[in-house]
Amino acid sequence: MSTADGVAVQLDPARQAALAAVADLLIPAAHGMPSAGDVVDARSVAFVLGARPDLATPLRAALADELAPTPAERLAVLEASRPDLLGVLHLVVVGGYYADDDVRVALGYPGQVARPVSAFDYPEYVDEGLLDRVLARGQVWRASSAPVARDM
Repeated sequence: MSTADGVAVQLDPARQAALAAVADLLIPAAHGMPSAGDVVDARSVAFVLGARPDLATPLRAALADELAPTPAERLAVLEASRPDLLGVLHLVVVGGYYADDDVRVALGYPGQVARPVSAFDYPEYVDEGLLDRVLARGQVWRASSAPVARDM
């Protein structure tokens, strides 16, 4: 369980089971990769909802028992009547899947890696002259119509 702004973000067992079934349908096991149903568990859902707590309520709505009895029917109902909830469902499944360490290892993706940049290196487009027209033009801006508040 994770918290966001002090509010617990987790799914009840019935919704977690519904999520696993839908996740299996969205990302099935193939080519040595696990299915999303095997990977997207309470821990990964807590990770996603910890980063995006605004998704907790729509996710619960997308996984409500009364929507449909099977995962395929649930996806069809959401696609037809609530594409916003379908988008949330996709985001949570994909986010939880690709945040999994085993999935990233299987893909050969180490995660975000810091790459130092030397102050003496500059992009090739500077050498190619792609910015020359912009620099020659000089500063261009529009005055803002809104007053700027300044604290002194």
